[in-house]
Amino acid sequence: MQSNSDRTLKTTTSILRAATRLTREKGWKNTSVHDICKEAGVSVGAFYHHFPSKQELMNRSFLLFDATLGEQLPDGNGSPVRMMKRVLITQTSFIVHEAGTLITEYYQNILGDKNKSAADPGRDYYRRVLHYAREAKEAGLLKSGMEPDYVTELLIKFVRGSIIDWCLHDFNYDVVARMNEELNLILNAVCKEGW
Repeated sequence: MQSNSDRTLKTTTSILRAATRLTREKGWKNTSVHDICKEAGVSVGAFYHHFPSKQELMNRSFLLFDATLGEQLPDGNGSPVRMMKRVLITQTSFIVHEAGTLITEYYQNILGDKNKSAADPGRDYYRRVLHYAREAKEAGLLKSGMEPDYVTELLIKFVRGSIIDWCLHDFNYDVVARMNEELNLILNAVCKEGW
């Protein structure tokens, strides 16, 4: 039997995936709540139970990534620095494959989110990066003066900025490959050799 939290996560994920699919086809402005509900197989009441508005759905669309992060990273094998990088690359890859060019609309919307939900340090994404940064610190892999909270913020800020740059360049380069290379530069700056 499914718990309430499992059902909530399943419904929320279904709504978010439906919104993503429809928005790719029709654009955000041309996608209605009714369209999303029909695509997700949920009632309009269920939609408003999980999201107070279509705007809030866009503001919280990052939850789709957070909800699938455990599936995408089922194990924690590897050094904490490599796992930290894996979380960041997985997030970037998810954006490319799930959101694509809709990311521009997403960033425009989250900039208007007065709660700044996407930057909430309580998100699973943030917590995982911080977890591995702390493990790296405990394992002696971070350079002197590099604290896990700072490293986490630096890396997430870099990823966010790189995705915005990708949008500004009309998606004309492989952001995942570039991110992989550039993360190595940053990790070499904050970590000891041999991470």
